[in-house]
Amino acid sequence: MNTEDKIVFPLSAPLTMEWEKDKIAITEAAQQPTTADKYYFHAASIQSLFNILTFGTRSAPKHPQRSGLLRKVHDELFPIANFAKLYFSESKEVLIQWVDGNQNYDATVEYLAENLGFPDIRYLEVTTLQGSEDAKQLEELSEGNNITTISESDHETHVRKINLFETALKKKSGKTYPSKTALLVYTDEERFLKCYFGLQPPKIDKPKDYSAVLEKLSDSLRGFSQIIVYSKSDIYCMWTPQSIAEE
Repeated sequence: MNTEDKIVFPLSAPLTMEWEKDKIAITEAAQQPTTADKYYFHAASIQSLFNILTFGTRSAPKHPQRSGLLRKVHDELFPIANFAKLYFSESKEVLIQWVDGNQNYDATVEYLAENLGFPDIRYLEVTTLQGSEDAKQLEELSEGNNITTISESDHETHVRKINLFETALKKKSGKTYPSKTALLVYTDEERFLKCYFGLQPPKIDKPKDYSAVLEKLSDSLRGFSQIIVYSKSDIYCMWTPQSIAEE
């Protein structure tokens, strides 16, 4: 890694290497404004610091019981990092800042140059489609199982994700958000490696199915300037209030 690619965290105080004392400083570091091209390294660095400082303590990571900062790393920082890669094309001219707290957004966006060609998004609200079945699979991994039992088919997983998506939209639509807020919906489907023996994986039209839910609920979603549904590697669909008028 070149010097210019390194992530530098300004800390409010020197680390004591005791998590209960250092967690405030690490949470502050997680809120450091970071350009889109470095955001994945930013999220990974915060996760590494958490793992190092909590090693051997009661706060050490336990997959099914993710809570506190670690949960926010997986449910907000990494989804933002993948969004920065897919949507902002890892631009050096887009500055993203995760914000901890109970406000109705999870991050802010600032553009460091004019005419970048991106829609004018200023706030990001993030939701990750995780349910009890996902927690169950994480629990199996935490118990040392490298190969988990098949608990549901790809089709069943997709239907479950669609239901989680609709529930999340209904919940989010009841809140008030700042102007130019984009809702990021991270499907989180690539956490587990899947293998197929003698059979082809089922063909599922994810863009079509996610778009259908957005169309169904479109009248209640006007509080967002955009809604982007995406996985680690693909943007499935995008919605704007203008798309209603164009139909």
